[in-house]
Amino acid sequence: MLPTIPVWKQAPFLRLLLPLSGGILLQWYYSFSLLLLYGAGLVIIVFFAVTGLLKGYWLFRYKWTLGVLLTLAFTVLGAWIAHEKNIKHHKKWFGHYYTRGASVFAVLDEPLIEKDRSYKAEASIYAISVNDTITAAEGRIILYFKKDSVLLNQLEYGSAVTFRKTLQPVTNTGNPGAFDYNRYCLFQAITHQVFLNAEDFVTAPRHYGSSFARWLHDSRALLLGILRQYIHGEQEAAIAEALLIGYREDIDRDLTQAYSNTGVVHVIAISGMHLAMIYGLLLVLLRPLQKGRAANLLRGSVILILLWTFALLSGGGASILRSTVMFSFLVVGEYINQRVSVYHTLSASAFLLLCYNPFYLWDVGFQLSYAAVLSIVIFLRPVTSLVYFKNRIVDHIWKLAAVTLAAQILTTPLSIYHFHQIPNLFLVSNLLIVPLSGIVLYAELLLCTVAFFKPLAVITGYFVSWMLKAMNEIIDWINALPFAVSNNILLSAVQTMLLYVLIVLIAAWLMQGKKQLLKYALVILLLMVSGRSFEILTARANRIIVYNVPRHSAIDLANAGSCTFIGDDTCRNDVFIRNFYINPSRLVYRLDPSVSTGALEKVPPFIYFSGKKLLVLNNTERLPYFDGSLRVDIVILSKNAPFSIARLHAQLDCPQYVFDASNASWKIREWKNECDSLHLRRHSVQDDGAFVLDF
Repeated sequence: MLPTIPVWKQAPFLRLLLPLSGGILLQWYYSFSLLLLYGAGLVIIVFFAVTGLLKGYWLFRYKWTLGVLLTLAFTVLGAWIAHEKNIKHHKKWFGHYYTRGASVFAVLDEPLIEKDRSYKAEASIYAISVNDTITAAEGRIILYFKKDSVLLNQLEYGSAVTFRKTLQPVTNTGNPGAFDYNRYCLFQAITHQVFLNAEDFVTAPRHYGSSFARWLHDSRALLLGILRQYIHGEQEAAIAEALLIGYREDIDRDLTQAYSNTGVVHVIAISGMHLAMIYGLLLVLLRPLQKGRAANLLRGSVILILLWTFALLSGGGASILRSTVMFSFLVVGEYINQRVSVYHTLSASAFLLLCYNPFYLWDVGFQLSYAAVLSIVIFLRPVTSLVYFKNRIVDHIWKLAAVTLAAQILTTPLSIYHFHQIPNLFLVSNLLIVPLSGIVLYAELLLCTVAFFKPLAVITGYFVSWMLKAMNEIIDWINALPFAVSNNILLSAVQTMLLYVLIVLIAAWLMQGKKQLLKYALVILLLMVSGRSFEILTARANRIIVYNVPRHSAIDLANAGSCTFIGDDTCRNDVFIRNFYINPSRLVYRLDPSVSTGALEKVPPFIYFSGKKLLVLNNTERLPYFDGSLRVDIVILSKNAPFSIARLHAQLDCPQYVFDASNASWKIREWKNECDSLHLRRHSVQDDGAFVLDF
């Protein structure tokens, strides 16, 4: 049954959380000025003062204004916090006065992370030197270092580097439906990036950064070293790193996708599950400290210190911070003998975290973490009561399954919205993998504890390796099943919210039995089906898409829901390139690449498509001579094609030139200058994002 006490009475913080979140959203999408926010705050304070003067009948009559004023106050507070958290609004943000050729003084915020072609590290800028004038600055950037640099062994957390190479803004690919990388970086105060060769930078002898942060990084490095030394198998060690401290740089992309497809990616993304296991272990180990108030205080303090240390060691992501704050409330509540509603704890922890970082509101881990816990709290008891088993073992298995099923109810809409898939075998995967991952986590903690005694560490390492290998093989086996996952499911933000309304109405109808709720649910369902049908009907336009895939040529010609790909075989065969750069667009436009476009004819170097004539030129194509009367709708230049725009313009009648991402930057600049001088329309995919033409 639903709680007899209304949720808003069990969770007073919920009344503050909702307007705070609303204020954050309003500020991000409408960007109010600081002056307007201060003005709104002052007006609210004045109205509070006026309301405070009311007495007797008038106070009773206008009591509701206090609630309205409080809601408005926390809305303004949320907007102000979001404004102040945006690095671009800081007076000292380096972007306000940085110019090409300026010297940049930056300090590494993390150790170097090895990539395919470089080493990467995030860094904070502390000063900018423009025209020999040094100015204190704020902001963060991404540094890429060439692998052959002799100075790499001098770089670690806290290392200072100075360079003059031009910073490049962080940009998106501009492909339809692509991940908003620019926003993701901005939420971390990162706005620019730069690639440095050995001769482009110098290091300072002094190290910066906090001692505590240095200890955290050193501890992470120590733990990673232990795992890599004693756990056999590259992917087994990679999963162990992710499971223990959330380090995922070494995991193979295909294996990560397999964990996602089977619905157990939360195992390798540090979350509340891991912290719950740590908390349970600490309760057992510290059980002797339960007697006496002083012993209880010591026990609670130790638990809090260790939980927060683990959270920070694991990277301090939004989901792990949510769990840590909630467990902190639980520990404090036990010490003062005060039981707090889980709804209140959830809303209070979310409120505090959003005050700390309002951009957590867009964090997928934050959203899924709260959705999972809330879903378990609401639906676990009703789901568990559906079936009863007398056998104790079977009953325990069913309770574990019930937790998974309950969590899935409110996380599924978010999972579809963000990842466009449903892991159909999530229940089987979780029943098998979650218990195994718990054993592995405890075994890894044991391994790190006994690492100083090599014989015992070797034995423990073999056990952990065997367990991890078994986990990976189970995941690969489930993922290989043809019905393991349903892909390419598109939900808009509005559809996702409607789906949540539908779930709430159906759940309330099942729990309360009110037929009126079912009628409302059917109306919502009808709205969703109608909207979906309209999208499908309007997604069948003819479309030419030239993708922004760095160093590659990639074109989709779409017609009536089908599409034909023209471009590099790498883009066709590389799973990562296809999933990251191309598939999001096909998902948005509902294109099926397995069905070839019928209205297409290739007569190299020309392509005739649905009444449009395209000329695709690269460094191997030869252009026959034309006298300038040949009409071409679009010319697409790729792979530094050895043609000048002037020559093409003299031979062709073409209104639109497109330069794809396989061209060098210098070549694109030449073509752009020529187009501008000849007053021709041009589109650089590298600079302007994907070229999309609907007709």
